[in-house]
Amino acid sequence: MSGIKNFTDLLMWQRARQWSKDIFLRSKQEPFCRDKRLTVQINDSTESVMSNIAEGFGRSMQDEFITFLGYALGSLDESRSHLCAAYDRGYLSKDEFAALFQEGTEIRKLVVGFIRKMVLPGSGVKNIRPYEDWTQKVWDVYERATGKPRPAHIPPRPAKREDRAPE
Repeated sequence: MSGIKNFTDLLMWQRARQWSKDIFLRSKQEPFCRDKRLTVQINDSTESVMSNIAEGFGRSMQDEFITFLGYALGSLDESRSHLCAAYDRGYLSKDEFAALFQEGTEIRKLVVGFIRKMVLPGSGVKNIRPYEDWTQKVWDVYERATGKPRPAHIPPRPAKREDRAPE
């Protein structure tokens, strides 16, 4: 992320912000604005796209950033689903729907491309931690909190990548 010092420098965040604003302005118009539930849901989900990008950027570990980018993708797809509902209910013309849905697709491509560049070989990324499941994390907390090892019937944590023998 050379040259990027703030989440506002990210093109995917800038596009998500504009998309959220465009949908918000459209949702204020009749008859869309009378459907309070859909209006709140679509505005919350589009704002969540940009917010998750920003929050992930502010995390100290790359794997957390990637996790929040995944949340952004989920919110983005939720927003596109709400756009379908708005179109089906006659709140958006075919052209409005197509333009907003397509912009969501383009933002999705930016986020997925960004994730891929972060994790592919040669990306210069050195701080990705191996995936840990929640069960392992809970047992780690148990061992630290109690000072006791996990019960014998619970398998120990698998060796870390750097602890394993070369393949």
